[in-house]
Amino acid sequence: MKKNLFLFLLGLLLFSPLASCKKNNEIQNYINKNNQPINNDELIKKDKKLLLVSFTILKDIVKNIVGEEFLVESITKPGMEVHGYQITPSDLVRGSNAIIFIENGFGFELWAEKYVSNLNVKRITLSDNLEPLFINEDIYKGKPNPHAWISPKRGILYVDILMEALSELDPENKAKFKKNAQIYKNKIKKIDEDFSLFLNTLQKSKKYLVSCEGAFSYLTKDYGLTEAYLWPVNAESQITPKRMARVIDLVKTKEIPAIFCESTVSSESQLSVAKETGAVFGGNLYVDSLSDKNGPAETYLDMLSHNLDTIKNGFNSSREN
Repeated sequence: MKKNLFLFLLGLLLFSPLASCKKNNEIQNYINKNNQPINNDELIKKDKKLLLVSFTILKDIVKNIVGEEFLVESITKPGMEVHGYQITPSDLVRGSNAIIFIENGFGFELWAEKYVSNLNVKRITLSDNLEPLFINEDIYKGKPNPHAWISPKRGILYVDILMEALSELDPENKAKFKKNAQIYKNKIKKIDEDFSLFLNTLQKSKKYLVSCEGAFSYLTKDYGLTEAYLWPVNAESQITPKRMARVIDLVKTKEIPAIFCESTVSSESQLSVAKETGAVFGGNLYVDSLSDKNGPAETYLDMLSHNLDTIKNGFNSSREN
């Protein structure tokens, strides 16, 4: 009896350090390199597969479709110009960890081809399933205008294309993705309907959208507006006295009440047009990128609402006497 008790106590003493060591190791697994506790969100994040997209608008659309099933990140940050973005070493590291890279196409991401050539990753290009509108002047004449997402009607197409592609990537969650996509499309459709109803109240002669860059071709085509701009896509340096004079003459002749610019370019030239014509400068529209959390376009839905509300307010504004 005494021998059995001795062996039991000896085993307990030997097991306690091992159990303590195991417990310490488990605790250590929940401590990061800065000796700070890792919360559950961080642990879950590490287990999720990465979907990498080219710009913030696509990130938000994809996130609304996949929900919490994947980690979704954008190469470019909010407020950043996308066309001529310069890839960084950290972008290559993220790309090596991603299972897919999603881009707009139509020449929007000038850096994408070289970037993807350095990676072993599946690639989705939305423009493969979109009907383009073409730029009609300057060095980009005949090339597709990439900014289809600016129109809510095309935004719905983006959702459909991405839903199908992501369902192929993860067939088990197809039903969930389809449900999420439908909810999201309904929200875009509401913005589309509200804008259409407003435009129906305007005289046809007043339906002009004057911007800095010719990035609104899809929006103007889908909603029966006439587009005018200071420079074509990606050609800010091509502002000429002739082009300025043409826009000034149009604004004066048609008595266009308001003109606009874009959030990622300088509005200086458009402010000069406003001063010369008496039109109101209606504000900046978001085109290539969402805003940060403190801005008016933190999400794609916010961006659409901000842009269309800004345009509506501009159309309703009174010209200066």
